[in-house]
Amino acid sequence: MEIPILFEDDDIVVIDKPSGVVVNRAETVKTETVQDWMDTRYKIQDLRFMSEEGTYFQERSGLVHRLDKETSGVMILSKTPQAFVELLRQFKEREVTKTYLALTHGVWKAPEGEITLPLGRMHHNRTRYGVREDGRESTTAYTVQEFWKTWQFPRELHVDDRGYGGFSLVTFRPKTGRTHQIRVHAQHVGHPLVGDNLYAGRKRSREDRKWATRVMLSAQSLELVHPVTHERIKWETRQDLLAHVQKYFPTE
Repeated sequence: MEIPILFEDDDIVVIDKPSGVVVNRAETVKTETVQDWMDTRYKIQDLRFMSEEGTYFQERSGLVHRLDKETSGVMILSKTPQAFVELLRQFKEREVTKTYLALTHGVWKAPEGEITLPLGRMHHNRTRYGVREDGRESTTAYTVQEFWKTWQFPRELHVDDRGYGGFSLVTFRPKTGRTHQIRVHAQHVGHPLVGDNLYAGRKRSREDRKWATRVMLSAQSLELVHPVTHERIKWETRQDLLAHVQKYFPTE
């Protein structure tokens, strides 16, 4: 599996994860994962560690955080236990700055703001998360970059767009790192992500998938302090989220 590398040294590797690639190994995952890629490339499972940190690093194959399968963009991975521990600390202490870009349904009333709602796993469907009173604190800041009230889908796609109420290109800055946080927060305030099978509704996501073949979410940038050199560095994805759908929206 080929994964684009944005940066690499003796301690870390920063990748530009393609959409469709699963991060963590699991019994239900039959394709090669980012975890497999790490083990194959750096032979992590062949190493021997005596410390608890080293064992945990090996169990995780250097994975510090994760992205959903269909989310593309920037991920940082550790190549040593020392880098692994320090990066985990930065994520836990919320010292990492993350920005995401998404195409959402609807035109947002406020061009920028902050969504603070507790999130937890749903009892009726363990693959879904939602807003729950007993959920974990979750905060997402957002800024609307552009919106469209008109669009044009080719007739041959047979898109039933009567339920569409516009689209918005939005930058999200999650201040916490809950599973599906951006997707759930956006859906709860009435602006689910385009192509989101879990949260945009069955009919709406089915029509989305005729012209947008994935959840339209990208991890655009990641900024943190290098775990060894202590230099603050920012990396940005080289993938263009809207490259294959911009033809449907008018530009000035």
